[in-house]
Amino acid sequence: MTTKIKNSIAIALISAGSLYFMACGLGNNVSKEGKLHIPTNAKLQQIIDSIQPLLKDTESFRKYALDQDLEKRFYSGRYSIKKGMSNKEIVQMIREGKQDEIAIRIGNYASIIELSGKLGNILEADSAEILEAIVQADFTKEIDTAKKLYFFLPNTYNFHWNTSGKGFVEKMFKEYQKFWNEERLALAKAANMSPLEVTTLASIVQLESAKADEQARVAALYLNRLNIGMKLDADPTIVFIKKMQRGFTQKVSRVYYKDLAIVSPYNTYTNKGLPPGPICMPNPSAIDAVLKPEKHDYIYFVADTARPGYHLFAKTLKEQEVNAAAYRAWADKNNVN
Repeated sequence: MTTKIKNSIAIALISAGSLYFMACGLGNNVSKEGKLHIPTNAKLQQIIDSIQPLLKDTESFRKYALDQDLEKRFYSGRYSIKKGMSNKEIVQMIREGKQDEIAIRIGNYASIIELSGKLGNILEADSAEILEAIVQADFTKEIDTAKKLYFFLPNTYNFHWNTSGKGFVEKMFKEYQKFWNEERLALAKAANMSPLEVTTLASIVQLESAKADEQARVAALYLNRLNIGMKLDADPTIVFIKKMQRGFTQKVSRVYYKDLAIVSPYNTYTNKGLPPGPICMPNPSAIDAVLKPEKHDYIYFVADTARPGYHLFAKTLKEQEVNAAAYRAWADKNNVN
């Protein structure tokens, strides 16, 4: 027997062996790593079509999946397909529902529409399903649509890709209940404020200052204004009104002087006290800033040009005028509108 024939036989045996191992579910059958998304109520062919670009031999996977009755026994979700995995490992992973979790950052959204839209781009559930779940949840049913935002806290949360709208809402309500513990409820009561009122003021604080180390000072300033019957005069509330008028689908980049007269219960330039509900989802740091504000007598503030993101504070109108003049001079010099 010639060397060439021997080599051909060896190659054939190796190939046959590889096919046998794949048929038994044992051989490496992954050509490249990736994510496998299995929708709720998917059929086996959908799974095969989705995983095909990641496999060396789709037919061996199909045969093994059929042999293992995968179509009758699997969990929907998002799965990590890694190099070196065999058909057996892939099928077992899907049958046991060992799917990935997705870390989702929930930010300072101005409405449940924005919140639903963000999640609908990441989870299997679309924005309409998530929005409907928020609106129909038992704990939000009796609350105005704009106020429903108050139950959702910005943070990074882990979700499975196939989390339903209802599942999302239930998880977030548990987070809300965990956050509003006895200590925070007691602090709110001591301040003669409800959790909704605390969150509403915190939403203004959040949009005025994203600096966590300044938020307690900003919160105290607004509390001082409330205590002396002064209007809050908060620009973020005007931005919120304009967003609301546009269905929360367009960005608002500027506030004009004429906007300060817009008729709305959220207009803190024309109405005393707090607006009806939060104008964004405030960070926990902003809520805690309202619950534990600094002790000071400031009632005015303006942007600090020397420290971007921070502010200069004043106790009197005269002090404020000096700070404001310095800011205007800087703005004119740097062509800032």
